[in-house]
Amino acid sequence: MKEEKKSQNQVQKPVSDSKKDPKTDGEPAQRIEELEQANKELTDQIKRLTEVASRAQAELQNAKIRMEKESTELRKYASATVFINLIPTIDNLQRALKHLPKELEKDGGIPKEFLEWTKGIVVLEQQFLKQVGEMGLRRFESLGKPVDHERHEILMAVPGEAGKVIEVIEDGYELHGKVLRPAKVKVGEEMK
Repeated sequence: MKEEKKSQNQVQKPVSDSKKDPKTDGEPAQRIEELEQANKELTDQIKRLTEVASRAQAELQNAKIRMEKESTELRKYASATVFINLIPTIDNLQRALKHLPKELEKDGGIPKEFLEWTKGIVVLEQQFLKQVGEMGLRRFESLGKPVDHERHEILMAVPGEAGKVIEVIEDGYELHGKVLRPAKVKVGEEMK
C-alpha cells in the first residue's frame, strides 16, 4: 500500500510543480526582445533603402535635366559647321559689294538694268545676313574695342592706342554667343 500511495503521489503531482525548466523561464521576454531587435533592424534597413531610392531618383532627375540641356546645346550648335563653311562666302560677297565701281553707286550713265541688278545683289546680301542672323549667326564689332584674345586674332601691331583694335581685316562671327571665327585685326601699340 505504501507503494501504491507513493505512485499516486507521484502521479498526482502536476508537471508545473516540478522544478522550473530554465529553457522556458523568461522565454516570452527573450522572444519579445528578439522581435524588437529584428523590427529595429528592418526599420533601419527600410530607412537606408528609402534614402538610396531617394538619391537614385534625384540622380535620375538630374541626369534627365542634364540630357535635356545637352540636347538643347547640341541642337543650338549643330549648324556650326555649316556656318563655318558659309562665313568665307559671306566675306567674299561683302568684299565684292565694297569694291563696286563708284559709277554704280550713282546714276552716272550706267544702264538701268545693270544698276537694278547691283541693287538686287545688295538686297540679297541683306536678306541672307538677316536669315542667318535669325538662326543665331552674328558678326561682332571689333573696331575700337579692347583686344580680347578669344574674339580677336592679332595679325600685326601698328602705331595707335595700345591694346585697342585699330583695323579689322576680317570680321569675326559668333553663333548664339559662342565665337565661331575670331576677327583678324591690327592692334594699336605705343611706338618707342
